[in-house]
Order: sequence, then structure tokens, then C-alpha cells
Amino acid sequence: GVLFENSLLQVGVKHEYVGAQGRISIFFGNLHNTPLHNFKVKVDQPEHLRTQLQGTQDLLDDGESGTAGCTVAVKTQAKLLMLVEVTSPFDDVPSIRITFETEEGERHDYPLRLPIVATCFMEPVNLDPGAFMQRWKSLEGPDRECQEVMRLPPNSNGIDEAYMDRVRGIIVEGLKFGKCQGVDPTPWTVSGAATFRTGAKDTNGNNINVGCLVRVEANPQANAFRVTTRTLHPLCSRAVKNVSLVSIKLAA
Repeated sequence: GVLFENSLLQVGVKHEYVGAQGRISIFFGNLHNTPLHNFKVKVDQPEHLRTQLQGTQDLLDDGESGTAGCTVAVKTQAKLLMLVEVTSPFDDVPSIRITFETEEGERHDYPLRLPIVATCFMEPVNLDPGAFMQRWKSLEGPDRECQEVMRLPPNSNGIDEAYMDRVRGIIVEGLKFGKCQGVDPTPWTVSGAATFRTGAKDTNGNNINVGCLVRVEANPQANAFRVTTRTLHPLCSRAVKNVSLVSIKLAA
């Protein structure tokens, strides 16, 4: 989809993930009527991601070599490919900074956040009610649970069953949580289970993974949602809660 667009530039992103690994293609399209010069992209490389970068010649700004950048001609694109592997839980998102100059000598600087969030690295787990509740109770505790209540704006259309169907679709399709049939006694709750995959190894050589549970409870009378997440890692709990809240708001 389109990450950013104005009269000069369109930034598009295509991303796909399998387990702990992701492939992110970023396209920088010139929408101006003259070329964009000294076009450079600096990529944030946080500790929790192993990153390989491939891009149009002279596009990447490593902060050391002093590259002059590339020129993006009218109606053409510069391209960047990111291959990433997550190595530990995280609750922030990496960023990029785009800089260039127009032929008129105007310098532009755009910091953007990439849509690489923790739920990109989830694999769904389907649990029956007994197994879900057993795991839910075993994950009680302040370092494991994260909870927040979100009220919708007063001018919103309210919470109905169609809205809850959209929320259910977001949890399953968007955030990649498994359906937990029979866990939710009413249409106003949605529960899911997933495993956060990493490429890091334990002392036995096995990949380190984190089990994650989420419950979304709606209160139509109060026009509010309560999102509760439970995992073995506080960063995972916070990340799933934050992404869930943003996604539920967008579904309104």
C-alpha cells in the first residue's frame, strides 16, 4: 500500500512474512515535473532486527561514505529491498529518513515509520476453550498482562455485531491470531492465540518463541473496548495490545 504521498513523492510498501523473517519492498516514485536529485534513504536498524539492504545505486545513506545520492527521474522509481529477521520481542517500529532536492534547490526531509510491527511475525494457534483458559490463567501477573480501555469518539456509529465481525477479522487475518472457537460466550468478545517467532536460538539450538493470547471485550452501551493481552514477555504483551487498539479504531 501507499505509506506516504504528496505532490512530489509517493512511497509504496509491499511486505510479506514467514515465521521470523520478512521481505519488505519499498518504492519511491517521483510525482514532480522535474527530477529529484541527491535522493537518499537512511534506514534505522534496531537491535531486534537482523537486516539486509539492497537498493538502487547510491540510494542508501549509511551515514559514513558520504554518498551524494541518486537521481529519480520524472515518473520513475527508486527501489529498496529489506530482508529482515526478528531476534527478540519489540514494541516499537523501525523508521527511514528520505532526503532529496528539487531542481529549484529546495531541500526536503521526510522521516517515516515502517509498518513492521510485532504481529507481522505471529503464527496462529487454534485452542479449544479448556486449553485457552488454562493458558490464560497461567499467564497472570503484572509483567505478563497488558490491558487498556479505549472509548470510541461520541460521533462514531457505535458498536454493533457488524463492527465485531470486522474486529474478529482483524484479529485473525490482520494480526495473525488463531481462532479459539467456543471461548467467547457472546458476540461482544473476541479471543485469539498465536506464537511470536524469532530467529534467535536457545542453548539447545532451538528457536526462541513467545506464546501470545489476546481478548477484546466490547461494551456497546459505553461505546468502548477493553483489550487484554497476556504473554511471557512484557514487550510482546504491550506490542500486541497497541497494534490491536490501533486496528480496532481503524475498523470503525
